[in-house]
Amino acid sequence: NGELYNPYDSQEAIYESFFKELDDAITVLYDFYQKDSSAKVLENYDFVYGGNVESWIRFANTLKLRLAMRIVYANEAKAKQMAVEAVSHPIGVMTKTTDIARLQHDNDFSYRHPLFVVGTGEFNDARMGATMDSYLNGYSDPRISAYFRLSNEGKYTGIRTGIEMNRDKYALEAPFSDLNTEANDELVWMNPAEAFFLRAEGAARGWDMQGEAGSLYEQGVRASFEYLGVSGVDAYLSDETSKPAPYTDPANSGNSVDENSPLLGTITIKWNEEAGFEEKLERIITQKWIAIYPDGQEAWSEFRRTGYPKIFPVVINNSGGTIKTDVQVRRIPFPSTEYRDNAGNMGQAVSLLGGEDNGGTRLWWDKK
Repeated sequence: NGELYNPYDSQEAIYESFFKELDDAITVLYDFYQKDSSAKVLENYDFVYGGNVESWIRFANTLKLRLAMRIVYANEAKAKQMAVEAVSHPIGVMTKTTDIARLQHDNDFSYRHPLFVVGTGEFNDARMGATMDSYLNGYSDPRISAYFRLSNEGKYTGIRTGIEMNRDKYALEAPFSDLNTEANDELVWMNPAEAFFLRAEGAARGWDMQGEAGSLYEQGVRASFEYLGVSGVDAYLSDETSKPAPYTDPANSGNSVDENSPLLGTITIKWNEEAGFEEKLERIITQKWIAIYPDGQEAWSEFRRTGYPKIFPVVINNSGGTIKTDVQVRRIPFPSTEYRDNAGNMGQAVSLLGGEDNGGTRLWWDKK
């Protein structure tokens, strides 16, 4: 009705609405596609797929698959139903590089990539993370040069989260790696590697994902390498010994993580069909986490959902005990403006959380 301040819905209800909206969109688009598969829709105004209806259907199905897996620990039956529907749809989900959902530049539309703005652009305020440093260096991952730049010491070096920060020391003086992002890079919302990893997890759970978990896992890694234009995927997938590397902070050794630290990840790369479900899940999510960079929102969501990959916690916890350091932040609290301007609805909003309005309270789907 145009009002800015309204009662809140439960997250469960919102996820139901997500599935309904996606199903409605898929139905309309597929009906159009069946009548004329070559016809374009709003081609001159679509800076994602240029009016290609089949691509939009694949994107919608892949979003449906993502959201299905998001709720697997809250409602496994619904998750399985939605995931199988997405994968078995006649058009299906993303499988190839041309399926990537990204905002393209055009003569009539251009923008600067936000990571360039906050990274090497005018903010100069973002660097490689220490957890990425550990995994990519430990795995000798060829994708590291696609994501980050060598430091002034010729290394790929990240920064721990939640440290005592001296901006001059960390952003300007010490040898940390910039993000390898240019102003005119395209903003990517989803790439096909994610679809393969989602299907791999579903297959590991015993769902019909039109493929075996190990094969889908490897296809996910291959799709990531292809998308980034990086070579060496065969050797990478056969590596059964490399593990995340110890982390060294060149500006403050107190932030370092040595080889004996329980904070250090131990998962290897090569698929192991004989492993238990949790090891398979950790392997899938770790590679998915690497492949979906720089989609930090989805990476955070998957870490909260599964507990993987093993991520270095904050060095300094300023939450006053509301957030457990080893569990890490679970949600963003409601803004103070809601309590000021929507006071009549905030009691009900907080009650839907099932806990206090702070960063330590788990969301509805965060049930593991």
